[in-house]
Amino acid sequence: MEMCSPNGWARTEGENFGDRDRVNGWALGGAGRGNYWVNPGMSVQVDAQAEGTSYDDSRFGGHFSTHSYLVGGHWSWRNPQQYLFGVFGGVGDAGGAGFDASQRTGLIGAEAQWYWQQFTLYAQVGYDTTLNGGNNVDTNAWFVRGTGRYFINPNFLIEGTVMYANGNVDSNDSRNSSVDFQTWTWGVKGEWRFATAPFSVFTKYQGSETTYDDSRAFFGFRDAKVTDHRVLFGLKLHMGDRTLQQTDRTGATLDIMSPLANPTSPQMFAPPQVP
Repeated sequence: MEMCSPNGWARTEGENFGDRDRVNGWALGGAGRGNYWVNPGMSVQVDAQAEGTSYDDSRFGGHFSTHSYLVGGHWSWRNPQQYLFGVFGGVGDAGGAGFDASQRTGLIGAEAQWYWQQFTLYAQVGYDTTLNGGNNVDTNAWFVRGTGRYFINPNFLIEGTVMYANGNVDSNDSRNSSVDFQTWTWGVKGEWRFATAPFSVFTKYQGSETTYDDSRAFFGFRDAKVTDHRVLFGLKLHMGDRTLQQTDRTGATLDIMSPLANPTSPQMFAPPQVP
């Protein structure tokens, strides 16, 4: 089991028809994960995570925030010396300065890990969608994600992640139709665990960009995109495992990245709307 609390600096920029919104913010989040072995080859993991970003909107002289949370689980078949195969799912909320108020979202998918000496390769594919049909828009996206971890020693790891999502925003407003979007997310993390205490510290950079297909019928979109960069620092509490590598192979090694809860997703931060 592990619990973590990341926080740090964020900068988000939206662009459409050359019009730009650029804001700085402070991100704060938390997560808890626990793993249980049903039998020697099967395990169940439960997740709970949340993140919020408070922005200082200097252009319009005010403040606003975005937020998301997700509760999910994983069912896996694993050999700690070689591989893991499983399925995952989750339900949560995501919203902020997007096309609509916060909406309930749900996602499902499949995942796999491969272990070789100091390396771990992690892949996911899934589908994320709004569930409660907001007043204005419905959003959905399929996604694929890849993560690589390298353990310099059992208590020091470096991790890199790339995720791609392709989705659609359907408008319930008769004046607008729909628009397709694509989101790229990338990041790198370094984490070190104290040898004599059940704590680790980490630092992480995460970037993302969502681009929208040109659509004059949907808010006059042309060259519309949203870009986000953030640097996060955090502390983790580990219960049950003695090293980061042991957690990776036999503990709560899995996580969920929701494309609709991404800082640049249509639910979280929309580009400027031009008449």
